[in-house]
Amino acid sequence: MIVTADVKNMDNMLLIPAGCVLTEKHINIFNAWGITEVQVESGGAAEDPGDILQQLPPETLEQILKELAGIFWDPIDKSPVQAETFDLALRRKVRQVVSQPAPPA
Repeated sequence: MIVTADVKNMDNMLLIPAGCVLTEKHINIFNAWGITEVQVESGGAAEDPGDILQQLPPETLEQILKELAGIFWDPIDKSPVQAETFDLALRRKVRQVVSQPAPPA
């Protein structure tokens, strides 16, 4: 399922942006914040392009991982919330890279 509207907590902080593929981790975040409903659409199997992380060359993915790791103040394996935030940031950045038009040849 794909989230069709931004999911925010009661302080209007963005938890999950619209367009994210809903995962079990997201549901755990919703439970932690007391969110009982989100707007979704079915992302049927025929539409599933696979894991977006697999759409990049390994060296590009590694570059993005290093860039994001420099932004986070603690190692991501210390906190499940930080690990989830890192994963969301990674996937968002990869979507941006994948959707950019190729430079002219």
